[in-house]
Amino acid sequence: MESMYLSAITTAITIENRSLSFYSALSSKVTDIRTKRIFQLLAEEERSHLESCCDLFPGSEDELIELLFKSNMYADPYYCTLLDSVDENSDEKYALEISLKEEQACIERYSVFVDTIRVPHVCEVFSKILNETYRHGEMIADEYMRLMNMVDRTDQDMYVRE
Repeated sequence: MESMYLSAITTAITIENRSLSFYSALSSKVTDIRTKRIFQLLAEEERSHLESCCDLFPGSEDELIELLFKSNMYADPYYCTLLDSVDENSDEKYALEISLKEEQACIERYSVFVDTIRVPHVCEVFSKILNETYRHGEMIADEYMRLMNMVDRTDQDMYVRE
């Protein structure tokens, strides 16, 4: 039980730390002011998620700092490649597509956490993050529709809420 709990917390910290960095970086890359504001809002909410997860971390402060340093987006080639591809495309649509995939991956991960973690205060934090992640996906999908001049979400096949 303890190892599953620690694994879930460290994974959540890693996810939230990378998402915070990712959305902060995207907000500086896009030119559409509304899309920029959405990425800024997402970064702020990811910061809140990260703080909640860090509060759950059972290790020492030094261990937490090491985890935060190692889980930074810039230390992960996958995220660096994604960020570089936004530079090359300079396209809000592409940035939103990547973001939606990121949120869907988070939904999958947090759904597992909520279903398997039985520590009430931890499950409560993960449930809150999961609900906000669904909302993030909806915001991103709405912004994508605006940019693509779509009528509603039925016009796009990239967003599916389970």
